[in-house]
Amino acid sequence: MIKANRPDILTAMAVPQVDKKMLSELESMGFPTTRSIRALHFSGNSNLESAVNWLLEHESDPDIDQLPLIPREIPIECGDTSNEVRNDIQGMRDPVQEQKREERTETGRQNETSQLERELNADEQEEEDRKRILALYKQKRDEEGRAREQKRNQLQDDQRERIRASKDLMEAKRTLEENQRKRMMESRIADQEEEKRARERIRQRIADDRAERRRRLGLPQENPAGASVPIITPTKQVKPVERVVTSEQLRDCLRTLKKNHKDDSARVTRAYQTLLKIIANIVKNPAEDKFRRIRLSNPIFKDRVGNLQGGTEFLELCGFQRLSASGYLVMPRDRIDMTLLNAAGVEIASAMENPYFGLLSK
Repeated sequence: MIKANRPDILTAMAVPQVDKKMLSELESMGFPTTRSIRALHFSGNSNLESAVNWLLEHESDPDIDQLPLIPREIPIECGDTSNEVRNDIQGMRDPVQEQKREERTETGRQNETSQLERELNADEQEEEDRKRILALYKQKRDEEGRAREQKRNQLQDDQRERIRASKDLMEAKRTLEENQRKRMMESRIADQEEEKRARERIRQRIADDRAERRRRLGLPQENPAGASVPIITPTKQVKPVERVVTSEQLRDCLRTLKKNHKDDSARVTRAYQTLLKIIANIVKNPAEDKFRRIRLSNPIFKDRVGNLQGGTEFLELCGFQRLSASGYLVMPRDRIDMTLLNAAGVEIASAMENPYFGLLSK
């Protein structure tokens, strides 16, 4: 008990009055009486929702389970003794206690009459909670199902992608092997054709030499098996013997080029690519003079082929002729040999694809 500044007023700390109906509803919800009184007092006794929100926000307060106390003024008359003051307080307490008993009785009757309503409300609330829990469970299950479906689709997509990549790799490998077989077949065919032409040239050379010797000796020309052959007149010039170029000679040039520059593989590869492009351009466009004419002083040609031993020699084997007076490499139209050019292209491609080309041979 605290004495106020005024001599006729005595201040005491008391529990605040709250709305009993809302207090009863809070207790029926399971909230302790002390916390319910505290929530109703600090929420202004406005409504049940505000009290519940206050409880949820302050449930961790250290004094949540303590009854709130507010000062209450008690008027006294001057000259009263301490006994009189105590009697007044006791007299004030008696009506309060009586009021509390009446309120408890009234609350008991209200509890009896509203027990059924609370039970019904509890059942309805329980049903709503059950439905809400079921809805949340169904939503979670649907989300998990969608996640599993998405993961399964992703796995299927990854598997299809791996299968497609594997098929592409196998197809690329098969294509590479097929191209290699084709190049080997073409190389063998070219070698056979070259050998055949070489034998024909040798036979022709032998026949020409024999005919020349008979002409010099004044003997009549041979007419084998009674076949009619044109009579060689003295003014006819003997056809010069062409130089026979084999695949081995082409490979020797490419080996020489690589051995002399084995420490600079990029330069060797660039030289092979340039030679292959020159040969391919002639094969594709044999009538174009610009592809059969190379200026030896061209900086690009000198850097890529001309300054490398074996580069210019390889082109000369393919049919190019060096014109020292004009400074050009030229392939006359009558010296275009498609078989030889194709064989040269095959040899260049093989040298580019084989990383050990020119390194293992002596």
